[in-house]
Amino acid sequence: MKTDDHIPEQGLPGNEASGSLNGNAVLTLPTWLTSQQQPHHGGYFTVMGASCGHALQILFRRRRLAMAALIAFLPVLIPIAMSYLALGNYSELGDNVFVRLAEDLFINVFTPLLALFFAGMLVAEDIEMRTMIYILVRPTARSAWVFGRFIAFMIVASAILLCACALTFAASTLHANLELTRITDLTLLFHYMGVIVLALLAYGSLSVFLGTFSKRPIVYGVIFFYGWQYAATLIPGLIDFFTVRKYIDALLPIMATQRNVTEIQTALGTFQREVFLVSAGKALLILFIITAIALGSTIIAVQKREYAADRAAGG
Repeated sequence: MKTDDHIPEQGLPGNEASGSLNGNAVLTLPTWLTSQQQPHHGGYFTVMGASCGHALQILFRRRRLAMAALIAFLPVLIPIAMSYLALGNYSELGDNVFVRLAEDLFINVFTPLLALFFAGMLVAEDIEMRTMIYILVRPTARSAWVFGRFIAFMIVASAILLCACALTFAASTLHANLELTRITDLTLLFHYMGVIVLALLAYGSLSVFLGTFSKRPIVYGVIFFYGWQYAATLIPGLIDFFTVRKYIDALLPIMATQRNVTEIQTALGTFQREVFLVSAGKALLILFIITAIALGSTIIAVQKREYAADRAAGG
């Protein structure tokens, strides 16, 4: 028996309409899959903020953060101990104590150390843990991801070093010739805090660069930051112009040390080495150029390389 029943066309739930073409049923896409209803991706600064927040969560979970903070706050105890142990003719002036600690420890030791421990592993950890392919799978700007990571490093490292430097200054006021309420002394403190931030910019950008191109960024960073920069100060001539420390020293207060001539002690004796000075304006410009080149090279590497597995292809 021949029937001519008509089966009505049915679409998926949520369809706006269903039609037919040449007698065949045509299923339309749900409204939530149409181009007009698809979720919009965040803008450039949204991606940067997400990357920064993710990096901050990672940094706060690391044990090395507590260790770095403990080491950075140890110099606070030095002026306190000196105020009780060094009495009479052996007492030190407060400004001399603070200047030596700020230059020798915070700027020359702690800023490159924190840059290696934190900034050097921002990209390298994701490559080693094979999470880079999941982070960069979304259609977002990779430069925003790098900038977000770097901003997270600057927030954490600056907070640690600036707080430690301020507490060290307060502890140094236990000695003579340094006061918390004197404008000139507070200006000295803020000057050193500004130099610390600029040093973190330069050392941090170079550490991110090393972490992107090398599997051992801490090893190469130690060789360059502590080995090469120290050796360059012993070699006569202009070789120290190829160091970051040269331009950071140019930003230090003039009253802190006299840098025209330095004395170098060796096994053969003590000799003087003439130092060619750089103006503060030129040093500031060069530090910004170093930061821009290092971060730009990192962004180009992240954009060009393909992170397929535990290694980066095309690197």
